[in-house]
Amino acid sequence: MKNFYLQYLKTLSKDKLIYLIYNPYRKQKAINHVSYRTIALLISYHGEKYRGLAECKDGDSIGNRIKNALLLSTLADHIVYAGRTDKGVSAIGMVASVKIKSLLRENTSRYFLNDDDKHEFNYQAILNNYLPEDIRVIGWAPVEDGFSARFTCIKRKYRYYFTNPFVKIKNQIRLKYDINKMEEMCQKILTLKNFYNLSKHSDKSARYNRTVDICQIIKEGDLYYLDIQAKSFLHNMVRKIFWVLEMAGKDENFDWEKIGTSDPQNLVFYEAVFPVNLCFLKSNNNIDAITKDYNTCLAKQKIVKLIFESQLK
Repeated sequence: MKNFYLQYLKTLSKDKLIYLIYNPYRKQKAINHVSYRTIALLISYHGEKYRGLAECKDGDSIGNRIKNALLLSTLADHIVYAGRTDKGVSAIGMVASVKIKSLLRENTSRYFLNDDDKHEFNYQAILNNYLPEDIRVIGWAPVEDGFSARFTCIKRKYRYYFTNPFVKIKNQIRLKYDINKMEEMCQKILTLKNFYNLSKHSDKSARYNRTVDICQIIKEGDLYYLDIQAKSFLHNMVRKIFWVLEMAGKDENFDWEKIGTSDPQNLVFYEAVFPVNLCFLKSNNNIDAITKDYNTCLAKQKIVKLIFESQLK
């Protein structure tokens, strides 16, 4: 537990640390509860300064911070996520499942909200109290006991944001990317079945056959984004796909056996889709502007704006 308290202390502001020095920290007493229930959590975060979503022993990860919050609040000790994000990648609609303490005695295994839930713990407010401002629990939803964010999920959607500025190439001023050529490459990606060359081979047991359901370029104001959806993705698959789209957009030749990897900062886990629509109970409590200490890159500003707006819906 010492490591978890250390991670918690690292999330505190200077004022909060001073407060703890003069008001000695008392270990959180276990929350009184009536039973346990399974719920889904809706989570958004900036991944730029973290080592990814997965829990790790040798670094600061989003998973570590969320696990710390669950343990420090004494609400739960295990959590399962719908997807994974690597170092630097953000999320707007990450979903997690957790067996958690409840104030309700019965009728908690369901996919709909009812009047009883008005008397339930304010899960997001409790957990956000232990989380840094760039990681927020947006809301929670009732689910049936057998629900798993990982195994019940049927589709996962990512977005990769980018700009298309005018640049000087071979003494000509033109747009950096030819969007039509990028869209043509998107159509080719949709026909692929084996993504061995479009993934990082970090798992020796991995199978590389995948089906991409959606792969398209969307223009939104001054920004563009790759909109991509599949049942599951391989390690670095989306970032390698966007690298290929970049090469196509710049009309540059490349070797399909030597695919590069685009930067992680503009990639967002956007949505997890389930067979049943989850009814999230949301609250604006503990939501702060999370643009602080973020740089002025236009695409990153968009990610900040999207994450912040997702917390206010």
